[in-house]
Amino acid sequence: MVLQQKTTALCGVGAGAALVFLGTDGCSFASAPITGIAPSLQNPSLRAVAASAGGAFERQNAGAATASQHKGGSATLALGASMVCAATAVTRRKALVGAAREGGARRQVRTVCAAKGGGEKKRVLVMGGTRFIGCYLVAKLRELGHEVVVVNRGKTNEGKPERLPGTSDAEYEKMLEGVTVLKADRKEPEKLKEAVAGAGKFDLVFDNNVRKLEEVQPLVEGILASGGCEQFFIMSSAGVYGPTDVLPLSEANPGDPNSRHKEKLSCENYLAEKGLNWTAIRPVYIYGPLNYNPVERFFFDRVTRDRPVCVPYGGKYITQLGHCEDLADFMVKCIGNPNVKGQVYNVSGEDFVTFDGMAKLCAEASGKPAPKIVYFDPKEVEVPEGFPKAFPFRGMHFFAAIEKAKRDVPDWKPKYSLLEGLKSSFAEDYVARGFDKKDPDFRTDDLIIAKKA
Repeated sequence: MVLQQKTTALCGVGAGAALVFLGTDGCSFASAPITGIAPSLQNPSLRAVAASAGGAFERQNAGAATASQHKGGSATLALGASMVCAATAVTRRKALVGAAREGGARRQVRTVCAAKGGGEKKRVLVMGGTRFIGCYLVAKLRELGHEVVVVNRGKTNEGKPERLPGTSDAEYEKMLEGVTVLKADRKEPEKLKEAVAGAGKFDLVFDNNVRKLEEVQPLVEGILASGGCEQFFIMSSAGVYGPTDVLPLSEANPGDPNSRHKEKLSCENYLAEKGLNWTAIRPVYIYGPLNYNPVERFFFDRVTRDRPVCVPYGGKYITQLGHCEDLADFMVKCIGNPNVKGQVYNVSGEDFVTFDGMAKLCAEASGKPAPKIVYFDPKEVEVPEGFPKAFPFRGMHFFAAIEKAKRDVPDWKPKYSLLEGLKSSFAEDYVARGFDKKDPDFRTDDLIIAKKA
């Protein structure tokens, strides 16, 4: 059955109303005649070049759309009569995801992104630095020859960054030669301030794990007491944005005073008030090897064991994930860049994906067939205390434009497509760390499946 050329509508769901492109056959999805969108007909995700969501939606002649017939469960976006929110863009880009995936699976050896935030060697303070993003950041800083001081409690790996996948013993030891651990606890603000102030002057500060204003204040006071810094980077979140009628999310969207991330906005404002040369980074969902949050692992646990995947809201909400290495690469490429002063940046991947699509991509990345999907309404499922979460994503459209980041840091763009990144995560993390041999807790799934029976 062939798709009609197009149907557009204004739909108010999730984060708000948005212009949408609707299919009609329940199986196939054609290239949307909207500037900036290039859906793949072969994989359940969208590669979109999104400019600013503050601009008007651009439309082209419907004749530009092409139709495709469904030829296999996991091969297409089963959007049916559901929606995909149109991204805004100033230029049309041919970015079919399938073309980006012709190279096949990534080798199970870490490939380092070229990091150009070099130049003069700096003394860098990294808050945390022992897990996930901090490990990738520290490794890239060391590749550039910078001296790194990680500030943490010293309880995990003696405070040292975890070894990255594919890193040899010699490479790991060489990286650690330029890393010093400064033991301090954010729960003891005065001691943190004293430790930082007494550690000498830092050129750069990366605060990766701050959540509240009261946590960043003693760090800033310690930095100022030792002479200030050239640049201060703070890890914020795309979760700070409030409801909007236009997607993808833009840096121009106002913050949400009711968001659980609202304190991140307070931290950004505080850095500006203190006169620091600050930059805030707002990821969407982060994934990749060493991820301690069960994001992709939620899906891998189920598809590798041939279990159904329980998906809420009919599986049609659209979300976005960014690879951890791409995020760290952006951070180091901001070093010495005058464009990023006092700016906030959405940083994520270029693929937009439905909940259904995420389940199918994780199956493909792990070499399994498309999974059976069981839909459920979260309002009808009471999850007992101590049970795992029913689903890892928020129940709304949640994806952001990254055009500002690519414009202001022109030597950066995501290296990983979502499928390539998931293949890397599966081989270098899920299997390498033995998650495929463990016994996951499926009690919540069992409740949902029993209720649907």
